[in-house]
Amino acid sequence: MTAAGPGFARAVGALPPISLEAVEATAGLQARFDRKYILDAELLDRLALGASCRALEIDGRRRFRYETVYFDTPDRRLYLDTAHRRPNRFKVRVRTYVDSDTSMLEVKRKDRRGKTEKGRLELAPGCDRRQLDSSMRDFVDASVSSNLTGQLVETITTSFDRSTIADLDHGARYTVDLGLVAAGVDGRTVRLEDAVVVECKSAGRTTPLDRTLWALGIRPAPMSKYCTTLAMLEPSLPANRWHRTLDRYFGGRQRSA
Repeated sequence: MTAAGPGFARAVGALPPISLEAVEATAGLQARFDRKYILDAELLDRLALGASCRALEIDGRRRFRYETVYFDTPDRRLYLDTAHRRPNRFKVRVRTYVDSDTSMLEVKRKDRRGKTEKGRLELAPGCDRRQLDSSMRDFVDASVSSNLTGQLVETITTSFDRSTIADLDHGARYTVDLGLVAAGVDGRTVRLEDAVVVECKSAGRTTPLDRTLWALGIRPAPMSKYCTTLAMLEPSLPANRWHRTLDRYFGGRQRSA
């Protein structure tokens, strides 16, 4: 498991707390622009968190375990739409907040401008999170115009720990994900070693954390937890878009013959 630096852990621990309801009210950002960064874990200690930042806290916790099951067609149409940057693409996943045992079906849509919109459906406790039932497929159909819904099957499962920070003055949300691991349905795994994923989510403006990262020489990275890890698990897939990310942070991949 990737460990956050002691300075970052102290910085998050020192921030005033904010509830999940308050985060959703001030920086819910279901329609937003995302900028993703991958950085060495040791650089977390150099991130500056401003006075308007608040740390999400639930039941005394400020670090939370996530598990996400992604769905795609057997021929990976949703992956290929992203790899080829096709407009109006989407992803379908079931995200589980492990600490509270709560699951959401999520449909993430990206338009021609790169804007992300997310629809969510809370799932009943104890439901099968690894396959889409008829009501879940109906939700996908209501969220996107596609003839692929009936073909969607479990593809990979990712897990990681996340800290979430709301920047109240800038209407932004920052997430820091540690210990990313992905597993295919055949049990093979891939992990992001000694690096973390930082996302700056806002209505479009650059944020103070973006500028801090740029000052450290870190620029937004082509990164999708689903696509980059699937590219490692299934090396026959085209992955030119993520070539540098795969080589630098995942140790590269061996292409199938």
